[in-house]
Amino acid sequence: MFCDVTFKNMAASFDNSEIFSNLSSKIINLFLRRTEGNQDLISKTLDDLNSLNYRYPIITNATQVGYVVREICKFLKKNQGTLETTLLALQCLEACTTLSSENQKADSDLHKPLELCSEVFLSHLTENLTDSNDLITNKILQTCCLGLQNVILQYPEYLMKELGTVLGVIKTFMLLGIKNVDYIMPQKLMPSALSIPEMPSLTREKKGGKLTKQKKHRVSGTQKKGKINQSEHDTSSGGYIPATTCLDYNSDSGVSGVNSGNKIKTSDSDFSDSESGKAAKLQHVKTKVRRAALNLFFIVVKNTEKSTMFTYWSSFIPEDNMSGQHNLVTCFLRDPSARNRMSALNVLLLLLTTSKLYLAQAESSDKSTSFTPYSVVLGRMITELHRSLSLILHEISVPVLTQALKCYAALIQATPYHRMSSRLMTKVIRNIKPFLYHKDASVQVTALIALGCVLASEPVLPETIEAMLKLESALKNKVAKNDDSLLMDDIDSLSINDSFEYADFDEPEEAEESDSRCGTGIPWLLKRCLVNLGVEMEESESSKGAAPVKLESLQILSAMSTKYFENLILPHLSLIVKALDQALLDSYVDLKLHAGRTVDFIGQAMSKFLSNEDKLVEIPITQCVNFWKTLLNKSLVDLFQFEENPILRAVACDCLGSIGPHIFEQLPRDKQILCVTLLFSCTRDGENSVKGAAVRALAICVTYPSLREDTGFVLDTAEAIYRTLKDDHLSVREKASWSLGNLSGALVLSSTESKEAFEEISSEMILKLLKACICGTSDNDKVKMNCVRGIGNLLQLVTEEMLKNEPFPETVDKAFAVLVKCCTTGSNMKVRWNSCYALKNAMQNINLYKRCSVDGHFSNKDWQVPVFNALNELVVSFKNFKVRINAALALSAPKCREHYGNFYFSVWAALLKALENSGNIEDFNEYKHRDNLVEQICLSLGHLTTLLQMGDLSQLQSTLQLYEDNLKTHIGKVMERLVPEKSTQLSNAVYALNQLEKRDLDASGREILGQFKKIFELNI
Repeated sequence: MFCDVTFKNMAASFDNSEIFSNLSSKIINLFLRRTEGNQDLISKTLDDLNSLNYRYPIITNATQVGYVVREICKFLKKNQGTLETTLLALQCLEACTTLSSENQKADSDLHKPLELCSEVFLSHLTENLTDSNDLITNKILQTCCLGLQNVILQYPEYLMKELGTVLGVIKTFMLLGIKNVDYIMPQKLMPSALSIPEMPSLTREKKGGKLTKQKKHRVSGTQKKGKINQSEHDTSSGGYIPATTCLDYNSDSGVSGVNSGNKIKTSDSDFSDSESGKAAKLQHVKTKVRRAALNLFFIVVKNTEKSTMFTYWSSFIPEDNMSGQHNLVTCFLRDPSARNRMSALNVLLLLLTTSKLYLAQAESSDKSTSFTPYSVVLGRMITELHRSLSLILHEISVPVLTQALKCYAALIQATPYHRMSSRLMTKVIRNIKPFLYHKDASVQVTALIALGCVLASEPVLPETIEAMLKLESALKNKVAKNDDSLLMDDIDSLSINDSFEYADFDEPEEAEESDSRCGTGIPWLLKRCLVNLGVEMEESESSKGAAPVKLESLQILSAMSTKYFENLILPHLSLIVKALDQALLDSYVDLKLHAGRTVDFIGQAMSKFLSNEDKLVEIPITQCVNFWKTLLNKSLVDLFQFEENPILRAVACDCLGSIGPHIFEQLPRDKQILCVTLLFSCTRDGENSVKGAAVRALAICVTYPSLREDTGFVLDTAEAIYRTLKDDHLSVREKASWSLGNLSGALVLSSTESKEAFEEISSEMILKLLKACICGTSDNDKVKMNCVRGIGNLLQLVTEEMLKNEPFPETVDKAFAVLVKCCTTGSNMKVRWNSCYALKNAMQNINLYKRCSVDGHFSNKDWQVPVFNALNELVVSFKNFKVRINAALALSAPKCREHYGNFYFSVWAALLKALENSGNIEDFNEYKHRDNLVEQICLSLGHLTTLLQMGDLSQLQSTLQLYEDNLKTHIGKVMERLVPEKSTQLSNAVYALNQLEKRDLDASGREILGQFKKIFELNI
């Protein structure tokens, strides 16, 4: 059947190509030999051309279509035909620009014809509109908007030439025919002169970055299958991540990105010829003009640089409700067509998600000044958008309401609430809250997404905590659950100038809430999520939510755990574990998956909370232990039995890795053994995701005190990591390398805290792991950045006895050579600064310096020469400040003067030069690290000063004189910023100088010592 359909399509495409070729030749001849009598023939031929199906590739001769376009353009420019003929000619041009497939770009030889088409389209859109109520004229406007959209999709570079003009056209026609909105002539829009922060260049070197504490979870197989291909304006990057991908609020809902050749049209004959029929026909066409303009707007925003598009915000987003009617807000509030309101909201959604960086500058200010900063203008725009979106939340159409809530979610993510007027967040929560009780599941889900964005908003505001902690009130009764109107009865219609007062936490609601405290005493959002998940409350309904609602409710619980664990999660763990237990035992696989992820998030938050010793005293740990005991009784363990679904097993491993040391130590012995046994068995799983998750979880467990002291467990974990580090799949090796870094860190702790346990770890195992790390540095950057961390830790464990064995000295030299190479080469900055930090760890091991000793005197041999040279060079001038910070830290690692050898003076010179260069910033993104760099350099210089000896003074005199003033200034600033606990190296430097002063110094030595004391003592 499929082959038959394909054959028919190919045959139709071939026939259409031949017909197009014949008609093209005919129309060219008619235009060249045009007479009075062949006007009807021209119209007939144009109509035949328009009737072809341009969805299939029927244009085989680019030269021929170029001729057709040029002749039609000449005909239109001379304006000799009737309006009907002009419409047919424009429709033919629009058809010629139609994409045959999505995301197709035109060849360069078609750029000129496309430009000719767009010039004609723009000329008809920008000319004086003599009769806005003429049906043909409005069809011409619609056709031109569709044609421009086609041109931009195929030839985006053209947009930059005419961006202001195209936006001016959009601003006019997206409002055409809306009641009480005056028509304005299209005019070129000019960008605002704004101070826009630079976007990081895509061609810059990779910086790596701090590993996030919350892992990015995998996507289930069922989700991957139907996942929308997300564009670069994905709102899930940072902040709240919706669980329901089918409701991804970056989809192009409401926008026809590609115009098919034979579009389904409402025929003119569908309307009667009466006056009312003609009026309806005209309004229908005007609606299509507005929709075409809005769809064109979406395509323009999508194909324009974010920074460029943001300069036109003031032309479309009002500062207040008195800013006039010609803006995007009027479109989604006043357009009578639900599809048009959807299109307008989709444009707003795209504008918001592509402008987060710039909207972060916004702030509110009540001060009246002659000059209004642009940040305040932005704040007014954001406030007005909050007001406008609260108005459209009274929408009756469910699809439009859903889209409005998606916009609200994007606005929440983009708004810096800590810089805005107080109580704005409270109003947001109050406006969204009723939709949790809406009878449509899609509305409930988008309301949950919006509230998830509230929970993810940073920084956490006291008013947000206050609003979230309120108990469920009778507010939900204001939503007509069983009402056909779906929403509040007292709202029939809205105008952009209608007065609107935000809902607020007023006294009547407080009274209702105080009554509700007699019930479960659960905060309203948590309670709603638990009810959705099937937890029965004393006085609430016991109905479960639809599957998407359940998934989003679990995602809300995950978001709560991140920033509101103490306030929202901890007091209600017994109820939350009921919900999670039920979800994990549910037959719906996606629900199990999201429940597992929620357990992981709550586990991480619990472990972090319990690591605070002050909090540990305040709360009973029993409820936390019971949380895990309940899950380990059956539901969580059952996930490991799902042979057909590896993602569930991987998530189960993640959950066990998030238990944390405080809880693990309190679990019964059988549960501890169960956890460890399950993880070890999964390290031999056939699925890569499971294998990687298991070895990662074991590497977390090995840091727990009881397991760290269990030599058997440590050795088994080391073997599992070593085995998976050789896996064929990068994702597994990446997890294994991270695990090796964790394991090596645990071994360092054992070597200092539990020497007996460490002594049972054989030198062969240390050597084996060290060689594995060295080998891993030739792998992918993601593996390399973890392996260098492991090398630094393992080099700390090398003892004097180990160095007497033949393989060790050579391996140590290789390890240092690898670290030097990794910190001085490559484009991944995380690899570089990890390598510097690894050198710092290694250089703390005094045993490694003994190999450089000849007859009791240290000399610059073996690894020291390349290491000090590399660090000196990096700290002075490397463009990435985090690399320089770690290089400066490494230069302060040697514990005594002898370990520096002759490099002591070059290190002094390098650090002083680095301090002077700290003000030279090539990349402005590095500015935020400048203070940390200065602090670390000063602390490193303080450390060098504590090691100062009499013989060093004369050799440092010239270097010190060159940088004395600069050093004194920076030491003073650092002392002002740092708390005493962090500035001990500077205090120790003063003490060392005072001790040195007691020595028998000559006049020159005392003079130099005086210079040192001036620098340090005046600032201490």
